Amino acid sequence: MSSSENRDKLIRIASRLFRSKGYDGVGLKEILVAAELPKGSLYYHFPGGKVELADAATRWAGDWVARMLGQCFDVATSFEEGGVKACEALAAAAEHNDSVPACPVVSILQAAPSEPALRKTAEEIYDTWTAGLVGQAKRFGVADAQQAALSLHMRLQGAWIIAYAQQSAAPFHHLAAELRQTLPD
Repeated sequence: MSSSENRDKLIRIASRLFRSKGYDGVGLKEILVAAELPKGSLYYHFPGGKVELADAATRWAGDWVARMLGQCFDVATSFEEGGVKACEALAAAAEHNDSVPACPVVSILQAAPSEPALRKTAEEIYDTWTAGLVGQAKRFGVADAQQAALSLHMRLQGAWIIAYAQQSAAPFHHLAAELRQTLPD
């Protein structure tokens, strides 16, 4: 396996573990065992250790969410429909797994008091998601694009937290049903 493949493997596995157990619930040894890699490979790719790996893993998963949101809105005919499609995509992703993983950003936020760099990472990723939604709202001519984007982002995040707590995609389906009621005729 190439060096870049090892790095990618560490990122993917760390993301999965952080999302299922939280930052503090996962040790480096567990990540290395799951990745079947020696300790040296972790520090070769992530000299900053767990914090640097968590940053990379969260950004990787955050990019996936940003791309998914963009794809949902790109095929929508309205901002509201894009929101429905985003809920459906998140529900499908949740139903595809054995369990509903936490939002990648939420999974590192609990470490923010002791690891301020991770709070900054979370802020940057959330800002990226909101900015993408603002762009979509503007594209659809939404009057207050910033407010609409922030409101949808908060609603999606709330549904994700409840879906994680319940280990069910039902909150995404509930939000999709609410958003369908606002679809233009």
